[in-house]
Amino acid sequence: MIFKRKTVKPEETRVDNGFIKSFMPHAPELAVKAYLYGLMLSETDDRETNIAEALGASEDDLKAAFFYLEAEGLVETLPGDEAVIVFKKPGEASLRASNGKYSELVGEIQTVLGTRVMSGSELAKIYDWVEVFGFEKEAAAAIVRHCLDKKGAKTQIAYMDKVAKTLAGKGAFTKEAVAEAFKAEELYETGASQILKRWHLRRPPTEDELKLYEKWTKDWKLDADALEYALSRMVSAEKPSFAYLDRVAGELYKTGRIDGDRVRELERQDDMINDLARLGLKRAGIKSAPDHEKREQFREWNLTWCISAELIFLAADYAKTSTRPYAEMKRILADWHDRGISNVNAARECYEKNPVPDRKKKKNGRALSYMHGEKYTKDKLKELGVSFGEDLYGDKDE
Repeated sequence: MIFKRKTVKPEETRVDNGFIKSFMPHAPELAVKAYLYGLMLSETDDRETNIAEALGASEDDLKAAFFYLEAEGLVETLPGDEAVIVFKKPGEASLRASNGKYSELVGEIQTVLGTRVMSGSELAKIYDWVEVFGFEKEAAAAIVRHCLDKKGAKTQIAYMDKVAKTLAGKGAFTKEAVAEAFKAEELYETGASQILKRWHLRRPPTEDELKLYEKWTKDWKLDADALEYALSRMVSAEKPSFAYLDRVAGELYKTGRIDGDRVRELERQDDMINDLARLGLKRAGIKSAPDHEKREQFREWNLTWCISAELIFLAADYAKTSTRPYAEMKRILADWHDRGISNVNAARECYEKNPVPDRKKKKNGRALSYMHGEKYTKDKLKELGVSFGEDLYGDKDE
């Protein structure tokens, strides 16, 4: 250690009465010895004396003593490869540090820090947590401990301060509240990490992703079953992300009741939509299986626009004659929806009055001829493999 003082008097060591009156009575014995011995060395600029050996103390105990003195505002540790201790006049010491107000907190923090020594400015930031934000001293020490456990011994005070401000925003000021907040944070990190692993992403969740996970589980109260269902809706998504999952979870949240029965009901609904999409594309002459985007389109047609499976199949039959059957199917259904058409006869009449330029000139297939001849009954549609979700809506004849 190197000790420096502005005034140098090699033949004597002057001790300010402020130290004797205000600090010495409550200071630990080793802290008093370290202050006086270091003060003497600062006036001689002695770099050779081993102060720990001279005082019969260990290096760790000596560092703790100077940590205490810095917390009291009597010294300042300058950063560098070799510790430089600058002595201050007791009158310059922080008023809030007087009378040992933070002695206990400093001791707890030093225990957490081990051999690391915090500067006066770093300690001042921690004092602000207590005086400005209203944290209990035990809570402040717990924040330091948590940050060091999470980020390591060299964690910057800026990160600790950010954590403290986040906790203050949540109203967690007591030791118990801070511990509960950290426990919840651990659960969020575990849950968010599991989602990333599911997507084969080997990285920790970002702060924004953690906030989304907290919103889903804490604010929206989505349980494991609900999140599993939301994730299942993204299985075929090309680029799954938390933002995408947030939209799916948001749709789920808007449905109101979220529990195991509701999730199973939605899963049955998904099965119905999957069957509808598969058969609809097949009727339109499209051989590929429906991807996520197409399934969501069929969901919109059937559940949002309230277009019956019967009308969707009729549009598919018409679209089969087009050079771009899926695009034509979308056009037809959008037109019927805009016109408020809800039955086969009206749909057929509308379509025949509005011919499409790219319609192929070929003979209608058996299915299309059938649609022109009569209306599909519900039993007939069931024979073709269409599920109407009886478990969801009951079994009412049309």
